[in-house]
This record gives sequence, structure tokens and C-alpha cells, in this order.
Amino acid sequence: MNFQLTKEQKEFRDTLRTFFQSKEIKELTNEIKNGPSDYDAREIYKLLGQERMLAPNFPEEYGGMGSSFFEAAILTEEMSYNGIPEALHVLSTLIVGNLILLSAKEEQKRKYLPSIANGDTNVCILYSEPKKGSDLSSLDSHAILEEDGTYLLYGRKVYSMKTHLTDYGLIAVRTSNKGSKYDGLTLFMVPLKNKNVTITPIPSLSDESLYEVVLDGVYVSSSDLIGDLDEGWTIINKALSVERTGLDYLVRAERWFDLVWNRELDENGISNENTLIELTRLGSKLDASKALTYKVIDEFDRLGAVDESLAAISKYYASELACDVVWKGHDLRGIGASLSEGHGYNPLYGSLEAAYRETPGLTLSAGTSEMMLETISKFRLNSSN
Repeated sequence: MNFQLTKEQKEFRDTLRTFFQSKEIKELTNEIKNGPSDYDAREIYKLLGQERMLAPNFPEEYGGMGSSFFEAAILTEEMSYNGIPEALHVLSTLIVGNLILLSAKEEQKRKYLPSIANGDTNVCILYSEPKKGSDLSSLDSHAILEEDGTYLLYGRKVYSMKTHLTDYGLIAVRTSNKGSKYDGLTLFMVPLKNKNVTITPIPSLSDESLYEVVLDGVYVSSSDLIGDLDEGWTIINKALSVERTGLDYLVRAERWFDLVWNRELDENGISNENTLIELTRLGSKLDASKALTYKVIDEFDRLGAVDESLAAISKYYASELACDVVWKGHDLRGIGASLSEGHGYNPLYGSLEAAYRETPGLTLSAGTSEMMLETISKFRLNSSN
């Protein structure tokens, strides 16, 4: 494929850069920097939404620009470059929004997508459960069908990100025990501001908190069911296609590499030849990771899904590379230098010290590195026998 941006995509990127450099956005970015470490960028998202740039690949009737998934990737990269916290955007718009776009009924698309696209509604993902790890086929959360056709949801979800800033949770629960363990899973959109929903922070090394969500008899209707009853596994795999493009991990690796490179350049002009070689090698790996990520994005844009093994390669490579970049930064200057940078979110690059605490989680989220290697081995190396 051709990795060069089209004329229209370059113009979109330039428009974003001008937008993020505006006085209003700069002021909001400074507020984020000086606020709590669990960053809230929703006001910036709303301003993007007003310009139809928050969900550029959504059709115009749903609040987007009718562009491709490439524009969505460009937005995510530019947000990261300009110090706009992108985690909630990735969860709500890129992952859940596109899942709804691909799998939901028309009335559900009209209900959720315009408000997601304009930044008024944000959604988190409620999959993981205690002691289940990434094995979504063994979920204990369940739905009980009532006589009037409504459902009562019960369950405990953990390690959810940005939950305190969201209006809905996309939750996976068991609705049937028939067939294989992958059958009988169903997805619901659950309003989180419900008296039977309890949200509790989970202590985390990262600046961005994780949350536990307990549902104790939450009523939902069939209109809240995304996709078909008992067919949630197929839809979850579509969502994982978006999570595993590698984009979310690539933008972090790029941002942290810029921090390391510029710090070394400011200190001594990178006069040490070994340092220059090591950083150049990491820069080449970033180029390779970006090529992988955009290959997955191209496939998703054309087909609405991606090859599972290719996505696993991209996710594995980008998340492990992000770790390598941060660790090299600490190797070069030591933990003391990183601690002296301060603890908060730098509006341009972030904090290398905070990155050091965040990187281990990147190799766990959206499937562990071990799971990615297993998938690669199974589909690319034919080692399943």
C-alpha cells in the first residue's frame, strides 16, 4: 500500500495543527496540565466535535466528515503530538464508536453516534473481570431476562479506564450457557449514572486511574443490546481489531521518543556516537511500527475488519517498542533525571517518569504480549498442531 497521505489528508492534518495551536486550545491544555493527573480533555473533544473533527470517519449523518479511518488515525497522532490526552477519545470514539458503526442497529447508531461525535457522550469498555485476565470467554457477569423482556445485569468489572468521565459502559455479559464457551455472550450499552452501578478507583502505578464497576441489578432493555443476542463474541473481535491496530501504543512511543531525543539534543547535541546510534535504531523501529499500524488501518478501512495475526503483530511490536523507548531514556540519564522533570503532564510531550510507570500496562491491555505471540505463532507459524 502507499503510506503517503493524500492531498485531502494533509489538509486535514494542517487544519488540526492550526486548531491545536489556537489560543483557546492552548489555555485548555494548560488547565489540563495544572489539574489532576487523571486528565480530563472533554472540553477540547467538544470543540473538535463542533467542527466535525472528533470522529472524522463517521458518516456525515452521524456527526462525522465521511472521511476514512486514516483521518481518525491522523487525529489521534496530532492530539498526542500537541499534548492533548487521547485515551478517552481512543476508547469512546475510535473503539466503541466504530464498533457501533459496524455492528449496531440503525436506531442505535442514530441514538449514540451523533452525541459521541460531538463530544457530548463518552463511553468506556467493561470487559475484564477479577481473576479472568484476558479470557473473555469465562465471564461471570450475567444478564437475567425478565418476563417483560427487559434484562437485569449483575457483575463486577475491573481495570476500566476513564470510567469516571463516561456516560455509558459497553459491557460484555453472559446471556446463555448453550454451545461453546464463546457462545452466549452479549454486549449492552449501560448508563453508568444508575443507582445500581458502583464505581470505585483501583490503585495504579499510572497517573491515569483504573476503576472497578459493580452492577447490582441494573435494568436494560433490548434496545440497549448491541448486535444480536448471544453473538457478542463476534462483535468483541471486531472491537479488538480497532484496539490492536497498534495506533494507541504507537502515538505513545512517538511522543516519548521525541521527549528522549530532544532531551539528549538539548543536553549535548547528542555528541556521543553510541547514543546517536541507539536512538537512530529506535527511530527506525518507530518507522517500522508506523508502517505496520497503517497497514492494519488500511485493511480496517477497506474491509471493516483486520487479519487477526497482523493486528497481533502490530499491537505487540508497538507496545513493546514503547517500553524500549522509555527504558532507553532512563538508561541514558538515570531515574534521578527523570524524577527531576516533575510528576505531571507536560503539555507538549508528557513526563518520562510517568511514562516509566505506565509502560508495563501497555503490554497487558487489549491482550497481553504473550497472547499476541500465541496468536502470531498460531496463524503465521502454523504451530497449532
